[in-house]
Amino acid sequence: MIRGLLRAIGRIAGLVSGAYIAYVAVRGSRLLVQPDVRPFVPDSEGAPATPADLGLAYEPVSIVTHDGLTLTGWLVPAARETTTAVIVMHGFSGHRLPELAAFVPWLAERHHVLQFDFRGHGESDPSVVTLGAHERRDVEAAVAFLASRQLGPIALFGVSMGAAIAIVAAPELPIAAVIADAAFAELHHPIANRMREVGYPLPELGARAIVAAAAVRTRSRLADPLRSVARIAPRALLVIAPKDDSLISWRQSLRLFEAAGEPKELYVAEGAGHAEAYAVDPDRYRQVVLSFLERHLG
Repeated sequence: MIRGLLRAIGRIAGLVSGAYIAYVAVRGSRLLVQPDVRPFVPDSEGAPATPADLGLAYEPVSIVTHDGLTLTGWLVPAARETTTAVIVMHGFSGHRLPELAAFVPWLAERHHVLQFDFRGHGESDPSVVTLGAHERRDVEAAVAFLASRQLGPIALFGVSMGAAIAIVAAPELPIAAVIADAAFAELHHPIANRMREVGYPLPELGARAIVAAAAVRTRSRLADPLRSVARIAPRALLVIAPKDDSLISWRQSLRLFEAAGEPKELYVAEGAGHAEAYAVDPDRYRQVVLSFLERHLG
């Protein structure tokens, strides 16, 4: 009798857990591939809305991907004679304005800088979001755009989602270097952390279900950068790991670094939360990034 009761309880628990995971997968995958993106306005009063607000010359550009989407962005010319270029890429549900304020002025002192909004973000065409599976086409189109202007060698410089996409896209592209700031190694990792943050039970199982359901929704295989990072070599890789990141553990960056081939460099930013490495120590950050670019772009 007790055994029968336990079996019944087990079946009920299994049904409840299955229903919960199915609900999480459906709802979570929709939020992942169709997120509420931030409007294309500065995050704070007085922040720049265009490079001109920072005293920088720029050219508005439209970049068309191979699957027919138009990406909107800016090309900021270098302040010195060079053909080297850096493509700066933003994070999930964001746009290019935060990176404009933080990175473009000092990058443009030495290199041409291209910024664009990923598909489904900012001023670019609407699209589902796949965190790399489709967005690698955006990076491909950006690299081709720079090549059409006779610019290169080229570095990819991404933050958070942009860093993960840079790693996924780089092996197939004619680029010289990759800078990955606060990248995830496995897509389910930040999803599980977000679920823990808001109190969802079974976050690991739920996160994997969300990724699987998102792949079905978008008819694509969502990419884990850990599977691509070794193929970046012999291109150079700089991994930036914010030590106090609660969304994407700095150990995710360590896993990427350990799996990568040479040449590779690791910068652990002590005291930095997610995508805050530059804000915590801007002098050190600039030194690390510019020295890396000088070595590998020239």
